Amino acid sequence: MKKVLLFVIATIFNFIAIAQTNDYSKVIFSSDIYQYKDTKPKTQELGVDKDLLVDIIDRLGDSLYTKKEQKEIIDKAWLAFSNPKMFDFVYKDFAVTTLNNWGQMNAKGELVLEPNPYLTEWTISNDEMPYFQLALSKILNHYSLITYGDDANAVKSSFNELLITKNIDFQDPKDDDWAYSYLESVNNNLVKKGLVALVTKGYYNIIVCKVTEKEKLTELFRKIKWEFIQP
Repeated sequence: MKKVLLFVIATIFNFIAIAQTNDYSKVIFSSDIYQYKDTKPKTQELGVDKDLLVDIIDRLGDSLYTKKEQKEIIDKAWLAFSNPKMFDFVYKDFAVTTLNNWGQMNAKGELVLEPNPYLTEWTISNDEMPYFQLALSKILNHYSLITYGDDANAVKSSFNELLITKNIDFQDPKDDDWAYSYLESVNNNLVKKGLVALVTKGYYNIIVCKVTEKEKLTELFRKIKWEFIQP
């Protein structure tokens, strides 16, 4: 048992040593959180397990990532779901670079970052589902499997950020288009390629998947109360 534990610890520290590749010379780590949550998110109790993430990422990344690469994404997402504190420790470099303010300097030329970003999101979340949605969106965004666009022009630009659509030429929005109407027009063309764009209901997170995976993916996302629809 001790040998196994030592191996796990050594693996974690080796990973961290390799992963810390960003320049932190101008980074200041500072938190506004007085006290982080000391509980972990409930997962199995809520019907959320690692197999759920396996199914989602397999369907979104099947033609885009190898099985080994998919496993890397799945392992990150599951650790973020099940133990945000450990996730921030093991994947520190990854965690801070998925912050919304990553790369944004203040007037002093400093980059001020929350040292435990996923634990912070868990701490301020009312319950598990909003946290799961936010954590997964950040991870999928990093791997170009989800994007965001809250108006027609932003939606068009966002398709360049998705691996599955970055090499597709899209029509320009019409003057009276908005996010959902433009997505509806885009879908008329995507279906010819066997693809469909889905957007979060009431919000503007966007995924593109194979038409054949649409029903299953929407069903899987509903397990974390994340509603994707076809405009």
